[in-house]
Amino acid sequence: MVHGGAELLIVFRSSSEASASYVRDRFFPATLATVVPTPADFVNFPQLVRLPDTTSREVDFPFSYSKLLTPDWSVSFTENYRIVDQAGTRAGFDNLVLGTQYELYSNPEHEFVFSVGGTVALGGTGSSDIGAKSFSTLTPTVYMGKGFDDLSDSMAWLRPINVTATLGIALPTQSTTVTGATTIDNPNVLQWGFALEYSLLTNSYSAGKGGAHRFAKGFGTAGGIRNADAA
Repeated sequence: MVHGGAELLIVFRSSSEASASYVRDRFFPATLATVVPTPADFVNFPQLVRLPDTTSREVDFPFSYSKLLTPDWSVSFTENYRIVDQAGTRAGFDNLVLGTQYELYSNPEHEFVFSVGGTVALGGTGSSDIGAKSFSTLTPTVYMGKGFDDLSDSMAWLRPINVTATLGIALPTQSTTVTGATTIDNPNVLQWGFALEYSLLTNSYSAGKGGAHRFAKGFGTAGGIRNADAA
């Protein structure tokens, strides 16, 4: 079953300069729809994320840290403090999320990168008061980034374009959860994200790196497909 609909997402974000990556001179920033497509050192300080109003109101303050162990391999963790307003206010930490990413292939000439990795949300490490799951969820993921500086001069106006994408599948370690007399299915979820950006400005730092496109404006989309019958 595919779930969709119009939603409003308000984000106030503060991130380190390094919460992005380069392939040759191409600058790949993290976006709301996709993460950095290559391993990188970065820290994302707590952000205010207000989720769409439904039957409850939710505000998140996520924090992320990533560290390179080798030039091609990084490990990370993410923790989120959540406030839920539904028949009273509840607050607490969500489950701790550990992650890893490995750059499997890159082609600097064509500004292309492909990485593999994923995350594990450790069940029981968060507060059940705010809905943290008692079971863990593994999410193997692939990451892709592509710049277009290799286009011919006749298509030079397309060179500032960035494309990043992710594809993963969330695999809960527990297929069902029993709460009293209620049994809740925990389906596998196919997750995807896509971002298209067009650089409008550069600065002296990026120019020193060969004219890398540092200030990119664009749009992104993300979603998921639930499959309760998947193995």
